[in-house]
Amino acid sequence: MLGAAAVAAGAGAGVAAATASPAQPKAAPTQSQAEARLLAIIRQVEKRDLDGALKAAADLTAEVPNFRAAQLVYADLLRFKTGRSSEVLAATPVAASAAAQAPARGGVLVKHSIAATAEPAPTQLQLRALQDELRQRLHADSAAPPAGTVPGEFLMLGSSVRHAIAVDASKSRLYLFAHEAGSLKLIGDFYVSVGKLGTDKWQEGDQRTPLGVYFVGRHIPGPKLPDFYGKGALTVNFPNDWDKAVGRSGSGIWLHGSPPDQFSRAPEASDGCLVLANPDLTLLMQTVDRQTPVLIRDKLQWVAPRAQAQQRAADSFLRVLDEWKNAWHGSDLRRLAAVYTDDFLQSPSARGSQERLTAYFSSPGVTLKDLSVYSWKDEKGEIRIVNLRASSKSFAEGLPLRQYWRKTASGHWRIFSEDVMG
Repeated sequence: MLGAAAVAAGAGAGVAAATASPAQPKAAPTQSQAEARLLAIIRQVEKRDLDGALKAAADLTAEVPNFRAAQLVYADLLRFKTGRSSEVLAATPVAASAAAQAPARGGVLVKHSIAATAEPAPTQLQLRALQDELRQRLHADSAAPPAGTVPGEFLMLGSSVRHAIAVDASKSRLYLFAHEAGSLKLIGDFYVSVGKLGTDKWQEGDQRTPLGVYFVGRHIPGPKLPDFYGKGALTVNFPNDWDKAVGRSGSGIWLHGSPPDQFSRAPEASDGCLVLANPDLTLLMQTVDRQTPVLIRDKLQWVAPRAQAQQRAADSFLRVLDEWKNAWHGSDLRRLAAVYTDDFLQSPSARGSQERLTAYFSSPGVTLKDLSVYSWKDEKGEIRIVNLRASSKSFAEGLPLRQYWRKTASGHWRIFSEDVMG
């Protein structure tokens, strides 16, 4: 049972939601409104303001009738206020808080037609899922990331990266960042559902959400999809080249909305996708571009920007990239062979990018621009994902590349995948 201590009471515990405009995020955005109102109701209960909480819950459930977690809280308040506390839907935060306060029983102050807005009485499984959702929302609100910190995997972001997404599955949370003037600013904090069997996807149909660094692909509007996907979807490139290298498989991993009859889904409810409330998904679709990075971790590790260890890792890897560029500049086959893995050099997929690079680097004055570096480490190894654009006066357009580097047992970095993008 959740106690009152589980509720975050501090100001600013909820983090901001982003504006619908991709170009100019608001300076002081607000939390997802329905969730913010639900958390405020629970805080009212904490303060023994059951009458105010009951009215606020009635208003919220009338305006957002498919918000089932809010309906559960409202039902508990109604039962408690009418003296039927023995019938409260056990283990909601309101039940725990209100029972502890034990105020005088009184009449219901607000009329509300349950039959008009609520589903039939939920099964025990459905009830447990709603309780889990409430716990996750409260947990995220009370354990917001330290102000000014960012996920450590974002080592460096190029100028073309306007936003970044990070998912913490342990909190059922998706964080949206704006990239401005070389730094990341948290502008959105949304509840999200993951796979029915959790995370760490390995094969098609295992009902797990993948872990890794991915990039947004297509934007699919809601009218082109079944109602199940809500207001639309953003695709991501699972399996990425690291997934393929270690044997992971699957397809169709999206960020998408919720069915019309549900404001949100249980913390673990999808077949592997990331599922948001429709207002939050709509905001994401209006905000992020193609190729926006999407980091998914069981638990995010937050670091201060320019933290010493992170800066050392970024600087060290920049020297590796310089070695790669200089090897191409000098057409030094021996040095190039030391940069790439043997498997990649012998693969058919290497031929296209290698031919393009040979032609490109044969011209003078090639520079590397718009450089983004993402780190990833799991039980299979440590990698870097690099997006860059090689620029030269001899070519009208730059050459956009995506590389996957793997750290060998000897501590050297070698490219095991490289593609010309676009």
